[in-house]
Amino acid sequence: MTDSADFAVSGWRNRVVEIPAQNAARPTVLEFRGGWFTSQYSLDALETVQNQEAVGPSLATVMGLGPDRFVLPAGCDRVRVRRFTTKGNSIAHGPWHLRVVPVEELTQLSEDVVKGKHSSLLFHSGPGANLRFEWDSGDGGALYFRSFTDDEERPLTQNQALRGIAAVPSEGLLRIQGYGRWQLQLIQGGSR
Repeated sequence: MTDSADFAVSGWRNRVVEIPAQNAARPTVLEFRGGWFTSQYSLDALETVQNQEAVGPSLATVMGLGPDRFVLPAGCDRVRVRRFTTKGNSIAHGPWHLRVVPVEELTQLSEDVVKGKHSSLLFHSGPGANLRFEWDSGDGGALYFRSFTDDEERPLTQNQALRGIAAVPSEGLLRIQGYGRWQLQLIQGGSR
């Protein structure tokens, strides 16, 4: 099987992609880029339950060229990529690209201000900490955290939060869900 650190695949059509075995100590981070002519895709995790293939959680609905990054849950080793069109958009061709992203390649949270736009996936490498967040534009968003020791993702904020402080409990991944510009900064007095 292919080394997961170098794993990348492209396609033009709907397809099920098998993801190489990962290091069990870290989640599998994937990056998806849509094609130039079609920018609407649905990505679902596939898992095997009692020797039957089952559709796992929806990983992303991609409405743009990307890149969009997301976490493949434990127990899932395949991703179903489906292209869809909406009213007024009948173009249904163009390549897409999917690759495994090393966690260390993600932007890391720090005491410096980290700025971004729309949805994103960031890396926290230290112990528990407090995180100041603010959406500068758009309708706000939500923050979700997944530790490296627990595969469950948990919310840190309520939907459409505009600003505040959230407790990041440990080392792990922070998923930002929302539209508009945001900024984050680790501050003193973190949770331990």
